[in-house]
Amino acid sequence: MNRENFLTKLKASPVIAILRRPKVDVQVCVKLLVESGIRFIEMTMESEKAEDFLRSAKQMESDNTVFGAGTVTTISLAKKAMFAGARFLVSPNFNPEVVRFAHEHDLPICCGALTPTEIFAAHATGADAIKVFPASTLGHQYFKELRGPFPNIPLIATGGINVSNAPLFFQAGADAIGAGSALVPGENRQDLIRKCAQTARKLLAVSRNRL
Repeated sequence: MNRENFLTKLKASPVIAILRRPKVDVQVCVKLLVESGIRFIEMTMESEKAEDFLRSAKQMESDNTVFGAGTVTTISLAKKAMFAGARFLVSPNFNPEVVRFAHEHDLPICCGALTPTEIFAAHATGADAIKVFPASTLGHQYFKELRGPFPNIPLIATGGINVSNAPLFFQAGADAIGAGSALVPGENRQDLIRKCAQTARKLLAVSRNRL
């Protein structure tokens, strides 16, 4: 996967599972998420052994499943993520240097932004998609209002997304969603991991009906 086909693949399977400092058996959790249909999995770089995970994840990659790095706020983290094997980058902020680095290495980059000014600036600089965060705090109506001036900027709703509100964000104009706690439990229990896998299937079903 490269920048050219990133958005096509994301829109076809618009759910990103976010592992942020996971307390679960990551290999088991990821395996079940992939089996449930999740195609984009993000490990945040402040997580313990994030680089080790990205290196090992290469064994699970396929044409349909890719692993990326999140919380990539600086050039240093972007380099670590790339050398570890990340196939896409996600940041909670907009750092033009990170965007340029991603372009130089043909890595898709999703930048975090909140205000219309930040969203436009990140997209104009070359962000492939905009991670609008925190989505649940802003509410789905915010996405609907953003679509007025920005009908064509790819938007990813992240932060507090679950089965209940995901349909509202898709209907309001989100191209994709990022989900953390809804897909990765806070306890290393098999029943909770299986429940999150069921949630993954529900979120994907919602995304298929978004249009």
